Amino acid sequence: MGTPRWTLDRLLAVTGSIALLALMLPSGLYLVHYVSASAEQSLQERGTSLAQTLSRQLVDPLLLKDTLALHEILHVTASSNSEIRYVSIEDAYGTVVAHTFPNGHPVQLNSLWRTSRGQPTRFRAAGEPLLDVPAEILDSRLGTLHVGLSRTQAAKAANFLLLLVGAGFIFALLAILVGARLIAEKVSLPLRRLETIVSEFPRRPLDDTSLPASGTKEVASLGKHFTDMVRRLEALERERSSARERMIHAERLRALGELAAGLAHEIHNPLDGMQECVRYLQADPTKGPRAGKYLPMLREGLERIARVMRQMLTLARSGQETSVEACSASEIVDSLAAMLKQRLDSESVQLMWTRPGLCECLCNRQSLSQALLNLVLNAVEAVDGTDRPKILIEAKCDSQWVYLAVEDNGPGVPEEQRHEIFEPFFTTKPVGKGTGLGLSISRQLVRATGGELELSRDGSTYGGARFVIRMPKAASQEPIREESQGENPHRR
Repeated sequence: MGTPRWTLDRLLAVTGSIALLALMLPSGLYLVHYVSASAEQSLQERGTSLAQTLSRQLVDPLLLKDTLALHEILHVTASSNSEIRYVSIEDAYGTVVAHTFPNGHPVQLNSLWRTSRGQPTRFRAAGEPLLDVPAEILDSRLGTLHVGLSRTQAAKAANFLLLLVGAGFIFALLAILVGARLIAEKVSLPLRRLETIVSEFPRRPLDDTSLPASGTKEVASLGKHFTDMVRRLEALERERSSARERMIHAERLRALGELAAGLAHEIHNPLDGMQECVRYLQADPTKGPRAGKYLPMLREGLERIARVMRQMLTLARSGQETSVEACSASEIVDSLAAMLKQRLDSESVQLMWTRPGLCECLCNRQSLSQALLNLVLNAVEAVDGTDRPKILIEAKCDSQWVYLAVEDNGPGVPEEQRHEIFEPFFTTKPVGKGTGLGLSISRQLVRATGGELELSRDGSTYGGARFVIRMPKAASQEPIREESQGENPHRR
């Protein structure tokens, strides 16, 4: 059987009451004692000052034995201060020589004075608290003056303060009980409602209107964070489902890749034979007009098949170790420009390039050249049909990286396709125009040697797409400014 647990309002009421009692009772009693002691001390100081002043006035009448003057001084002093209850003089032998008692001097005071031994003494007479303050007259040679002061006002102040402390304690206790009840309404009830919602999730879908609308800021924050947690759980579940689908898709691609690699190997040899036969037939001077018309078409189709087979073989070989060496970025750009010259002789594409000085990167020259060539050929196809098409190949470097960028003034890449363009077999070209392997293969070739291929979010300065290859810079190379810029316009 579990230990019974208290509700929040009950726990706050009990702990608050105990804390209030532990803190307020000692402090209240100390305050009452301090105020009472301060009032008593102040009364004693006033009585001592009065007694000392009066004792100096009584020296001459005592020396002259002027009894009338003594009584007059005592009665005038007693009537001038409402706190004074009596004034009495005893000589050096303990005999009372003058006093202000109308019914005679009380005998009990003599005993009290002998007991007090010249010190202020507190006592009660006729139900009233009194303070007897003595003062020596001429160093006790003429006797001692006793002034009796009422302590009623000091007692009333202490009692009043005690009443205030009691009233404050009761008020604070009521405030604690009311606060506990308010907390129960603003915290406990919304928490219980939230607990019910949590216990029913996910059987009951979360509705924003079902969350506690009332309560404290902390409760509202807890409800909001619970909602956020549910949203994250739902997002994670969607991500898990998406990851599972991607795993299934990746497995299918793997199987398809193995099948494609096998088909590519099987097709490669007979395809080479067919291309050789077509070249032989084209070179025959006795071929008829029909052969002259259809043989180029047949050769173009076979070359397209061969290109697709090479891409599939490259994709199948991705992930294998690749040797790297220090490659000059300028040489790669120059060789690429020379390679493209023949292709662009009949194209109306304005090709421009910038080359750094001595920047060298760690790469596999063949793989990097192939990846860069794929990017340029994609750019050529992207600017097809564009007014005054332009392509820029830019190479630069910093202290760590060498950057090779290809940008164009084509239509660019739509935002919704940015995360898909590097997926295998994804293409935006019409059916029969592309396989969707070029960018995927290019990225794998670059990554195999420690680099990265990305689509720049800033886009091209010409308004189209900008692809950037980032390769590690070779050791002992400093950043070099661009030293030359070339332009090679070709017209169709």
